[in-house]
Amino acid sequence: MIQKNSNLHIYTERHILRNPSLTVIMKLSVDGHFDELRFEKTLQTLKDVHPLLYSSVVIAADGAAYYRENSVQKLELHCIKGEHQNQWLETAEAENKQPINCETGPLIRFFVFYNETDFDILAIVHHLLGDGNAISRLLRDIVSAYAGVEISRKEQVLIASERDFPLNAVPAFSVKAFTHLLNKMWDKGKQPRFGQAEYQELFFTYHQTADIGLFYSTINADAMTALYKECKAHGVTLNSAVVAAFICAMQEHYRQGSKRKTAVGIPINIRKQLSLSADDCLGNFSSAVTVKAHYDTKKDFWYNAALIQNKLKIKLSSAKASWVVLNLYTLMNPLLIDAMYFAAYGKCDDKAANRAASLLSIDNPSAAAISNLGRLNFDCHIGFYHIRDLVFFAPKAPGSYAVLGIATLGDTMHIGFSYDRNIISSDIMNKVSAKMNTLLGE
Repeated sequence: MIQKNSNLHIYTERHILRNPSLTVIMKLSVDGHFDELRFEKTLQTLKDVHPLLYSSVVIAADGAAYYRENSVQKLELHCIKGEHQNQWLETAEAENKQPINCETGPLIRFFVFYNETDFDILAIVHHLLGDGNAISRLLRDIVSAYAGVEISRKEQVLIASERDFPLNAVPAFSVKAFTHLLNKMWDKGKQPRFGQAEYQELFFTYHQTADIGLFYSTINADAMTALYKECKAHGVTLNSAVVAAFICAMQEHYRQGSKRKTAVGIPINIRKQLSLSADDCLGNFSSAVTVKAHYDTKKDFWYNAALIQNKLKIKLSSAKASWVVLNLYTLMNPLLIDAMYFAAYGKCDDKAANRAASLLSIDNPSAAAISNLGRLNFDCHIGFYHIRDLVFFAPKAPGSYAVLGIATLGDTMHIGFSYDRNIISSDIMNKVSAKMNTLLGE
């Protein structure tokens, strides 16, 4: 619920803190003149709008962590004269390999690439600050404030305890048994603790192991109109169609016709399921489910899309399945959560940490994920400015080899690909992207 003091408890987001690969990347393109000084002042005005924006993180002796509101005086901003169209993308890939110091903050870095008539805003964001939906709304607020629109304060709420969950979102017996076993094992061990210096070393070690590449594809307005029409005619959602297209493309180009099912994690927006109102504020309000499917090449695309939709419906109809991720990490000892990343990629020989890392596949990327923000209901015309497009790269978590971030603004959909080049080549990912565009653009 709403916290009254300046320290806000990090509850469901606690597993993000020492994860070496949970950076949200988002680019917003704006038509209009850019003024660096005005943009700097705009960011300062947002301090009164989004209380979490200027926060850092403090960690207590027992591992409990807290956002320290307004502990940061100034956000990091780099303004660069644009030289070519995808200059921002080169910076995004390089910055994805640079850590964010949560204990000093800020939790976000801004880069602006400007020309005479337009500019790109690139945000490199620690996932602790917000999920994709929250960050997209933050960037919209920045453009609105820059355009001279007065933005009202967004009352900061966070999930503070399981009392904020739906009544039927109780942990499954297997989740309770699993976490109880790990916590008991942890209590009997050395219980190592890792600070920022150790985390930074872990971060660079991980990014030497995983070479994360970024690129994006576009489905234009005409193709999107046709796609919406086909989805409606076949009774499937756009999200189901995207998942089916991805599984088909991966099966053809990555698995090369293998009969093995492809596992895809699907983050879900839980804002409307909570007992609190979290609209428009920063923070993470999402869980996830996983579907496993094999694309039936003897059937048409829409048959497969309907199959995916049925699998998703079954998962989403179960509160226990939808809330497994959040229940799991809220029940685990927070110091154990930190330690399992160090067991996977750093120097930690704790028995419980090694067991957790293994059982949760932290060190064995075995799934993909698709994070679809859906159609963003933004007013793209703001004063003398026009938001032209938005590209979203969802974090490529350690347990994933490829993650798609999808955002639809106006009549255009961009698909951002984050993938580990040491597992899946750029050539294959480009073929996957082309196949998806063919299936979705037909």
